[in-house]
Amino acid sequence: MNIELSQEGLCMQAKQVVKVRGGFGHSIVCDSGTVWVTQDGDPRDVVLRAGDAFTLDREGTALVQAFEPGAIRIVRPAAQPRAMRLAAAFKATLSGAAPARSAIGT
Repeated sequence: MNIELSQEGLCMQAKQVVKVRGGFGHSIVCDSGTVWVTQDGDPRDVVLRAGDAFTLDREGTALVQAFEPGAIRIVRPAAQPRAMRLAAAFKATLSGAAPARSAIGT
């Protein structure tokens, strides 16, 4: 396996596979080339081309395979501002659901 890491991301060769563990909420960004993304237990096949991104929405392992030489980045989820958490808690309260404790900062 031949992997290059740099500030710009991960350079991949054709047919190379990268395992992403614990990536829930992270985004796979395809900067060049074409990659296939699949997640544990997910029947979807996600194909990303240059400029596309996909946010991992399942726990477990995800695989990213390059169809051709290219580059990807794995981007951490942005911190959710407190105002957005409060709005989500308020919306949950209106719908009858109990807000998550972390939504209100406790």
